[in-house]
Amino acid sequence: MTCSLQFLYKFQYQAQYDATGAENELCSVFIGRTREEPRIDPVEINDWCWIGPEALAAQLAGASSRIFTPWFKMEWARIWRDYRAEVATLQ
Repeated sequence: MTCSLQFLYKFQYQAQYDATGAENELCSVFIGRTREEPRIDPVEINDWCWIGPEALAAQLAGASSRIFTPWFKMEWARIWRDYRAEVATLQ
């Protein structure tokens, strides 16, 4: 899918995964909107869904939050706290 993106911020994180390895990443966060239907590659993506920002915030606050990675939870909290107005303009 294609859409115009607006840069929000960058963040860096580091995580150790037992003896398996570690991540040390610099990530950029963008926001955008499209009306195109996604074309999902089942080899890359096992499951997906559309969810609105309020419903996502509620899901992250509830028992089902365990399905999300710690980094997604941390960054969504920042987006919802600091960039809620930008999210609202996309709805």
